[in-house]
Amino acid sequence: MRPKTVGAGWESGNRGTPGRGPLRELGLAVLVLAVLTACGIRPTDPIPGLEAPSGPAEITSPSVYWVSSGKVVAVNRPQASLSGYDVISLLAQGPSAAEQNRGFTTEVPFDAVPATVDRVANGLDVTISSDVSQLSPAAVQQIVCTLLGVQPVGTVNLHGGGHSLEFQKCA
Repeated sequence: MRPKTVGAGWESGNRGTPGRGPLRELGLAVLVLAVLTACGIRPTDPIPGLEAPSGPAEITSPSVYWVSSGKVVAVNRPQASLSGYDVISLLAQGPSAAEQNRGFTTEVPFDAVPATVDRVANGLDVTISSDVSQLSPAAVQQIVCTLLGVQPVGTVNLHGGGHSLEFQKCA
């Protein structure tokens, strides 16, 4: 018969090692879980608000609508990125030199800026610095179509100079 060696259990890894093994690992997991759940944030009821936006918030290759031969035409700007706030300023400044050489113009007046663009339940509320009742139909379509191309959210309500053009869509 072979004599038992003292400490043989210690040489075989975790088996018989004090402070190691599945119970210690379970205790550590419970401790981590307790710390994470005790961070002080309490659950709340859902907070009501507007419907979540659908579609992208910003189009990375937007179309800008310019006027050519009296018609509103989409022109791709692949290197650009626009937000709703940039649109009115861009349209008021007019087309680039290359776009002008291709016959594009703008009917959005330079004094339309500064402008604000706000998201509302039915689309966008846009307030420009000039009187919207003085805008040509082409200028209205330039603004509406370009904005809805950047933020496809329904309709555009144009305000300015004490007047409003409600529920405008890109025609």
